[in-house]
Amino acid sequence: MLAELTDIKTDVQSVFMCELTSDLAKVLRLSSTLHTISNLTKRNDAKAKAVNSPENPKVVIFDLYGTLVKFGVMHHPFRQLLKWARENGRKPKPDDARTLMTVNGDVPALVAALGIDAPDALLKQIQLHIQEELSSLTLYDDVIPTLTAIRRHNIPIAICSNLAFPYGKAIDLLPEGQQLTRGLSYETGFIKPESGIYHAIICQLHVRPEECLFVGDTLLADYEGPRQFGMHAYHLVRGTPSTGHSINSLADVLTIMQ
Repeated sequence: MLAELTDIKTDVQSVFMCELTSDLAKVLRLSSTLHTISNLTKRNDAKAKAVNSPENPKVVIFDLYGTLVKFGVMHHPFRQLLKWARENGRKPKPDDARTLMTVNGDVPALVAALGIDAPDALLKQIQLHIQEELSSLTLYDDVIPTLTAIRRHNIPIAICSNLAFPYGKAIDLLPEGQQLTRGLSYETGFIKPESGIYHAIICQLHVRPEECLFVGDTLLADYEGPRQFGMHAYHLVRGTPSTGHSINSLADVLTIMQ
């Protein structure tokens, strides 16, 4: 009887050990599978991060004035116009600046859009001052090397700028053959940091916001606005040390993209 009980005990232990070994093997296989899935997820996340990082943009977008182009002379002709209108009984409107930058027309059209009945002499003076400003425009020294290097990487370049129609002439200063995509306020009907102007660019280039790198010298319009829209962005602050969100030269863009 004792021998039989011993045999039964041995059989039970054997069965138990087999089941335990089988369960342990299942646990180990499950652990291995989870480990593999975790590694794949990390690699995919890293790959997605690399693709959508500022180091690998599909498009680089630049502001125009203060970023690529600088004035030698500034008359502020539209400020003079609004001052004249105020002195002659017209109350300033909160959207005057937006109107000036979203009307796709010449000086008479802009003045009419503001509802200002300006004398011919004032209109001629405004046009003369604008022409003097345009004649004084020059590119920053780092513009041509930066744009050329970006193009060498076959990355499209876009210009996104708040400006009145006459000042669009500044784009003619940029190197020929760049095939620049334009997101200008007077053409889109939106001003930075309104999302519509950023959306106009990504629609033209068929990209997502996170695939774009935006660079400009105005914190709200060229950094905070693009980032809120989903783009990568750097604030250009010339003559100051670079930080995590700012650069001090367009040459830094090439460093970021390496």
